[in-house]
Parts: sequence; structure tokens; C-alpha cells
Amino acid sequence: MKVLLTGATGFIGRNLLRRVPEDCHCYVLVRPTTDCSRIVCDGIHVFDGDIDALAAFLREKKITGILHLASCYLPSHKSSDIERLVSSNVAFGTSVLEAASKSDVQWFLNTGSTWQNYEAEGMEYHPVNLYAATKEAFVAIAQYYVEVCGLRFCTLKFTDTYGPNDLRRKIFALFAQIAKSGEKLAMSPGEQQMDVLYIDDVVRGFWHLAAMLEAGRELAKEYRLSSCQLHSLRELAQIFSETVGKPLSIEWGGRPYRVREVMHPWQGGEILPGWQPEVSLQDGIRRMMKESVKS
Repeated sequence: MKVLLTGATGFIGRNLLRRVPEDCHCYVLVRPTTDCSRIVCDGIHVFDGDIDALAAFLREKKITGILHLASCYLPSHKSSDIERLVSSNVAFGTSVLEAASKSDVQWFLNTGSTWQNYEAEGMEYHPVNLYAATKEAFVAIAQYYVEVCGLRFCTLKFTDTYGPNDLRRKIFALFAQIAKSGEKLAMSPGEQQMDVLYIDDVVRGFWHLAAMLEAGRELAKEYRLSSCQLHSLRELAQIFSETVGKPLSIEWGGRPYRVREVMHPWQGGEILPGWQPEVSLQDGIRRMMKESVKS
């Protein structure tokens, strides 16, 4: 299997590169401004907007599949953010699809977001924010390449992820910070439920679905990863504190809920067949803290 990975410098992308299957050759697509000094892979293509050059690279390396993780994530936006959101989440991916259509790429694994289905019981599209709307717009564009070029396209959705050395301001990274510093963290009232997955389980899901696509299996248009366990934000803080043995100074209600706060994670869609989470919440927290100390 020979694949092209976008978003290799992000949290999930970095971990995908660390766990490439033995029978897989993984190439990376980056922008001209990307720092490639820590990227270890079979080859790198710098995309400067030249779609034909990217198509030639795909043909030269005989790449059959693309794992598309690159995106711009903003929980809320300002007017000045619109161009960046559309460029990163719609235009860039469309350029990759166009290059794929000019080469021998057979499948495309897209990274979606459960925020595309705000308060939906089934597959209904209701975007939480503009970020989610741009993710859905890209899926709609991809349908053209599916119908005209025969590209096999599948989206993988999940909610919150965590693990060692996560530079994002995600909830467990914030908990780890205040557990160490003792500083007080202002948070919402904390009643929203969350579905959190350890990074190793997420990585296994990606490579499992990639192998299914490579094998030509008949698949649904999208799948979901889930821990199958929901905890309120307050409960997560208590579990984290008990697991690491340190108190967390949190001001509950110190900030309001966001507009369209996700109070119940989307539970629609089909969970990825042949995959299930293996890392418990407590074990994941312990691994996160231990590996972060090593680094």
C-alpha cells in the first residue's frame, strides 16, 4: 500500500506517521511554509498550488490512496477568518482531489467532524459552526469526483482526542497544565457530555479503514469512531484528578457556554466495522502523563 498523507504536522497526523504499517509506504504533502525537519516518511511533496505537479508525483510514486487530515479548526470565527477556513478546508482538499483524478489514486480517506451533525439523531447535516460547514462543503464537492472519476471516498468522524505531547488547547492538555501549575482555570458550568478517544485508538481506526479501502471492500460513505462512553466535563475533571493524584483548580461557570455548545455528542452513523477502542480512559490519562514527562 502506498499512500499520501496531508496534515502530517498536526497531532493526529504526527501519530499516524509514527505507526505506519509495515506493508505501507507513506508519503507526505506539505505547504511551502511547513517545517519538515521532524517529518520521517518515504518522501515529501511541497504543494505550491501546481496541481499537475502533484498529479505527476502521485503517478511517479504509484500512490493508490490518500489520507486527508489537513484542516483549519476554529471553534468560532471572525469575518477575517473566512478566507483561511475556505482555503484550508475546501480549496486545498479540492486541489488534492483534482490531482488524484489525474493519476492512479483509487481511494480517498477524508477526516470529518461530528460537529457536522449538531443535535442530529441520524445523518442529518446541521453544522455547529462555520468550520463544520466547510467540512461538509468539501464532502459535497468530493461527490463530483466519486461520480465522474470513480474515486472511492470515505469519511471518518470522531469527537475529542487526547494523548501525549498534544500542543492543542484541548481539555486534557489544559487539565495537565493546571495539575502541574496549580493555576485556576475558568470553565463553563461543565454539564456538556464528551466522548474522548486516546490517540492510539484513533490511529488504529485510520489505518484499519485505509486497509479496507485498499482491499476494495464495499463500504459506507462514512464511519464513526467512539469510546462508547459519555462523561460530563465535570466527570472528566474528577476522573483526571483521581487518576493523576492531583487536584484541579477549576472555576465552574467561570465562562459561559459557547453559542451552539455541543451538550450531547453525535451518536448517529455507523461505528467503523472491525474496530473498537482498546485504551480505557484512566489508562489513557496515565499514558499521556507518563509519555509527556519523557518528552
